[in-house]
Amino acid sequence: MDAELKKTFIPIILGAIAGLISFIVTQDLRQRDAFGIIILVLLIYIQKFIFPKLGVELKPKDWVGLSFLSLSAWYIVWTILLNEYYFS
Repeated sequence: MDAELKKTFIPIILGAIAGLISFIVTQDLRQRDAFGIIILVLLIYIQKFIFPKLGVELKPKDWVGLSFLSLSAWYIVWTILLNEYYFS
């Protein structure tokens, strides 16, 4: 797999996983929403260790894009899960 594809798919997958974990942890308690953001930040930090294991070299400017991809996937997954939970 190309390094650019890895830079795209890994943040999206980890962001989606963060959204799922955030939903599971904060399901009934609205006061814990900040904890969902902490889960996202931890999974973004984990990427720092995943990419070198896969042989992907990252530049400092790459982290903005990777973080945005993770944030977007996290927000979309968490929002869809919350909507399904509260409106079904």
